[in-house]
Amino acid sequence: MRVLRLSMQFIAFIMLFIFLACASTSTKFLDTWKDETYQGSPEKILVISTFKDPKIRRLFQDETVKALKDHKVDSVAKYFGLSDTVPSDKDAIVALAKEVGADTVLITGPAGTKRVASGDKYLNTHTDVYDMKTNKLISFASAETQILEDSPDPKHYLDHVPSYAKDLVNNLSKAGLLPKQ
Repeated sequence: MRVLRLSMQFIAFIMLFIFLACASTSTKFLDTWKDETYQGSPEKILVISTFKDPKIRRLFQDETVKALKDHKVDSVAKYFGLSDTVPSDKDAIVALAKEVGADTVLITGPAGTKRVASGDKYLNTHTDVYDMKTNKLISFASAETQILEDSPDPKHYLDHVPSYAKDLVNNLSKAGLLPKQ
């Protein structure tokens, strides 16, 4: 009987280990900052992605909006056509925020890739969050996400976008910018 109990405990331990390994994230936040003088809470966030590939850009925006709404924060994505470039000047972004009624803008884009000695590849990203009432940067986050290269499809990193978006929103929540869940 004692052997059976120990076996069951061992199996439970292994199952817990497997669960935690599967639940772990491939995103590591390198730097996160929030303006401590910002006392508000975003009511509606405009999500903009600066990825060049329209599929990645749209998927990132959709997944980030979904993750924000899961945190009870109203949000909207602004889509740009295949040939359209994402606006990069402040006035154009302010106009977009007014157009959709957003008081906050979240802009995320690529910041390069790196390959480590083991052969693993990482995508680096940078996210800025602006308060439209004061036109100030209120938060930023830099992250790297491991990209698994087990697929012949060069766009396989699309599979990582949903978990990255959740990780990003959770990180902004931990930094105190969004309501905690």
